[in-house]
Amino acid sequence: MSQEELAGLIDLSRPYLAQIESGARNLTAKKQEMIAAALEVDPVELVDFSAPDQDDEKMLLMAFRSLNPEQRKAWLGWAQVALGSDSQDQDA
Repeated sequence: MSQEELAGLIDLSRPYLAQIESGARNLTAKKQEMIAAALEVDPVELVDFSAPDQDDEKMLLMAFRSLNPEQRKAWLGWAQVALGSDSQDQDA
C-alpha cells in the first residue's frame, strides 16, 4: 500500500504521514490506532521500541564528539561494520 493510499484511508495528507514515518512528527496513540486499523495490524507492530529515543541519540553524539581522532576513527569503523558496509569500499 502506498503512502497516498494509506493517507486517504485515514484522512491525513501524504506529507503528514511521511513526516510521521520519518520521525519528523510524533505518532500519537490515536493516529497509531488509525494506521494500524487501516493496515490490519496490531498497533504495537508500527513502532520499533528498541530504537533509541532523541535523548539517547544526543548522548551518543556527545560521546562521539568527546573522543580523540583515533577513537573516532575506530568508532566509525565499528559503525560501518554494524551497518553492514565495508570500510574498504569507503576508502576506495
